[in-house]
Amino acid sequence: MRKAMQMTARALRLNDVVLRLISGIFIVALVLGSGWLNLWVFAAVVAVALVLAGWELGRLLVQAGYAASPSVIFSAGFAAALSLYLSAPWNTLCLSVLLLASLAWQLRRWRRRTVGDWAVSFAGGFYLGWTGGHLVLVRLGEQGWSWLLLTLISVWLSDSAAYVFGHLLGRHKLAPHISPGKTWEGYVSGAIAGLLGGAAMGMLTPIGLPLGLVTGGLIGTLSVLGDLIESMIKRLAHAKDSGHLIPGHGGVLDRLDSLLWAGVIAYYARVLL
Repeated sequence: MRKAMQMTARALRLNDVVLRLISGIFIVALVLGSGWLNLWVFAAVVAVALVLAGWELGRLLVQAGYAASPSVIFSAGFAAALSLYLSAPWNTLCLSVLLLASLAWQLRRWRRRTVGDWAVSFAGGFYLGWTGGHLVLVRLGEQGWSWLLLTLISVWLSDSAAYVFGHLLGRHKLAPHISPGKTWEGYVSGAIAGLLGGAAMGMLTPIGLPLGLVTGGLIGTLSVLGDLIESMIKRLAHAKDSGHLIPGHGGVLDRLDSLLWAGVIAYYARVLL
């Protein structure tokens, strides 16, 4: 009986790995394919992903005890993303109108919603729209496809290495109260993988080795913070995953967490360095 249970457990784990692999391949193909086609197709894919992530974030905030407002989350995300593509003063006007109008709207429902509920809704939507909008900025421009490829490969290699080596070698917890599964061994492995991935993409594209090395290293080192921030929100909501849309991976927000940070890092590395 015990042996049968052990065999069943192993089979379930194997099925989970296969499911995770198939889902991962589909996600990679979708993102790379849309990015390779053109800017607008990629922007549409990012927009859909952000809407789904915003919906998941709203549910997590509700589970955490906030009366989160979906309308504030989505409008804040849209205005934050739109402002990235508008020139002054229209970009600041867009954000100012949203900030003041959404806060004034709370006066009609002050008995049901608090300023704190508005604040977490606004901050959550702004976070997704602002960081997600940078992913599209990375794809924009002459070498946009090369930069997007470097960003995606670096963050995916970093995440994969951290997951694999964290499970194989992990002994020392990175943030036990936020994400018990993450270890320093996994983090270091992910940082090295991101650096190597960026260096490889730099050599294979017009970006060049030095800039690819620096960008990949920054992505591998810092993008884990996006993962930890989402883990913090899930911990407050007592949730294991942000959703169940992607078999073997959880929700859309679970797949975007590190990538959102990577997009911001890659864009400013490109602009400033």
